[in-house]
Amino acid sequence: MKPYDLIVAGGGTAGALSAIAAARCGLRTAVIERSSCLGGNMTISGLTEMNAPTFHGQPIYRGIEAEIMNTMIRSGDAALYTEVPFSSNPSVKVDRLRYNPEILKILLDRMAADAGVEIRYFAEIQNAEKEALAPDSVRLTVRDNFGTSEVFTARYLIDATGSAAAIRMLGGETTRAEVGKTMINTLMFRLSGIEQNALDAFVHSAALSETIQLGMREGVLYGKILAFTPIPGTKDVSVNVTRINEDFEDPIGMSRAVTEARAQILPILQFIRARVPGLEHAALAGIAPILGVRDSRTIRGSYCLGIDDLEHMTEFEDSIAQGCYPVDIHDPATGGVTFQVLPGVYHIPYRSLIPAGLHRTLAAGKILCCDRKAYGAVRVMPIMMNVGESAGYAAACAAQNHLDLDRIPAATLQAFLKKKYSCPPSDPPAG
Repeated sequence: MKPYDLIVAGGGTAGALSAIAAARCGLRTAVIERSSCLGGNMTISGLTEMNAPTFHGQPIYRGIEAEIMNTMIRSGDAALYTEVPFSSNPSVKVDRLRYNPEILKILLDRMAADAGVEIRYFAEIQNAEKEALAPDSVRLTVRDNFGTSEVFTARYLIDATGSAAAIRMLGGETTRAEVGKTMINTLMFRLSGIEQNALDAFVHSAALSETIQLGMREGVLYGKILAFTPIPGTKDVSVNVTRINEDFEDPIGMSRAVTEARAQILPILQFIRARVPGLEHAALAGIAPILGVRDSRTIRGSYCLGIDDLEHMTEFEDSIAQGCYPVDIHDPATGGVTFQVLPGVYHIPYRSLIPAGLHRTLAAGKILCCDRKAYGAVRVMPIMMNVGESAGYAAACAAQNHLDLDRIPAATLQAFLKKKYSCPPSDPPAG
């Protein structure tokens, strides 16, 4: 039984940055990840762009997040685009960082190794012991894909599972959208053999909306979205178009959803080859191994981040993350997307990461405490990276000051974060 300072449950978008941040601060850190790579939706969902990584072209993120973005831009494996319209509503525009997820897998591995993070791939938490039984540590039973179980202990735990699995095992309260009202899931796929200039011209023309309407009338498209993302350093694009409405916690339903989503791909491919310039000779190059699930459970935390906070850009004394993405809710009833543009850069408080009743555990990623509309805005990858990184620093701050995670004074945490984010963000090259 090897002791750690911090265990991060889930090495996805938020968890990977939590682990790297904490390990760089000197904490003995382990990540428990059921897949074979870090990054989660950033690397295995088929997504190849980060929405709202900058605000009108101006950097808003520092630290590890900026390091990742700028490293990939310099290598030619990412490019920043400003004011890109959504295919579902061209009047709504955000900045986007388009990137090659295969390169990002390698980069995250290297960053974690350099920081000293111990990674357990092909493993997930089987049991978490209530803190009352181990007041000075957290005990987890971890089972790997080969049937071996092992007990891990740590001073602190960050739950970045996306389902609040560890927090629920520890007795923490969570909530979720009603069945039938969860946001639509998507299975991404990748095309090769495209003619980029012709496709770009089409995407920026009125013909895109007309094609979406035609596809829905013909029963080929199931929603008001047809998004093509060029992948820097390749001649491929990823395609965001399939639509599946299943309960993300129902294993039978989700198994059916993957099959149904794959069945949508070939008719869509035939349709877009015939009607989208630049895709006449496109070939199916890959299908994501997982569904892109927009929804998740959220914890009952010390503070519930509300849509009013985002609309008024509330500046919390314990602010630990920020973002500028609009409210973006994929409606299961209409198949459309509901947007609410927000006025600027908004903030997320540390209290929204603290599960009520737990002292040595933090929530990182989409499971943070927020209302439904706020969730529709803060759920995207750059914000979750920022939340994850700051959660890792919070664990380091608690360790250095011999405190429980829910007992860190706001001023102490702010001073710690200020040191970690003290370098001004560098302007990434224009894409």
